[in-house]
Amino acid sequence: MPWDPGFFHDSYPRLEAAFGARLDESLAPRDPSVLLQVVRELDLRPDSRAVDVGCGEGAYAVRLATHFGLRVLGIDPVQRHLDLARAARRDLVPDIASRLAFERGTATRVPVADASLDLVWCRDVMLHVEHPREAYAEFARVLRRGGHVVAHQAVTTDLLAEEEADWLFDVMGVVPSSADPRVLDEGIAGSGLEVVDTLDLAGEWGEWSQEQEGAVGRALLHLARLLRAPERYRAEFGDAAYDVMLGECRWQVYVTMGKLGGRLDVLRRP
Repeated sequence: MPWDPGFFHDSYPRLEAAFGARLDESLAPRDPSVLLQVVRELDLRPDSRAVDVGCGEGAYAVRLATHFGLRVLGIDPVQRHLDLARAARRDLVPDIASRLAFERGTATRVPVADASLDLVWCRDVMLHVEHPREAYAEFARVLRRGGHVVAHQAVTTDLLAEEEADWLFDVMGVVPSSADPRVLDEGIAGSGLEVVDTLDLAGEWGEWSQEQEGAVGRALLHLARLLRAPERYRAEFGDAAYDVMLGECRWQVYVTMGKLGGRLDVLRRP
């Protein structure tokens, strides 16, 4: 609505404090543990077989093995991630360590036999995949009948400007089309998997991380410093590191602002 000087100078100051106090009340945002809650509700038997696609350093593979007694294969295309995951496994108690393995693999090349898994876990990977439909088809291949996919990723919203997306996605290695929720829907529909549920998490994880840790405020502060004195940080850490740090800060702020949203898909192989 257009600026109303009477409202701005008279009415609004009378309710500003109450409005601010109301905004200080939490909306009880869901946090990343919602993914584990979804797995819990699948009621998988101990020793069920799972793959963690894009496992990184293995943190979630360990949680799946620890919380649910699953046998988990973590796959990742980055050797450094696999080395760190294997090193961390050596520090675990034998019962958990024996349930974990880490191998080279990708979302479109999962190194297991057909119909051999009960769960595909895939967090924040699909937006780096050139053709999501191929990944979903691969998930359908490796799942037993009745097996599930639990997949989370960030997706674009109408609030993200094209020029913002162009720079951010280039720096962060995102395939622009794979961050489009319509492309994901088409990929799922063509894979043979059926949708059990799709949760729109919007910017809830950003809200939660700010409420619990002040992480978003810190990212915003870092962003302001990066933009105010780029030469300081480029000289010390190099152009590539500067761009990645700038991208990570913008990513966290954009998620909280709603320019990027969180999406959680629960899929099933019929």
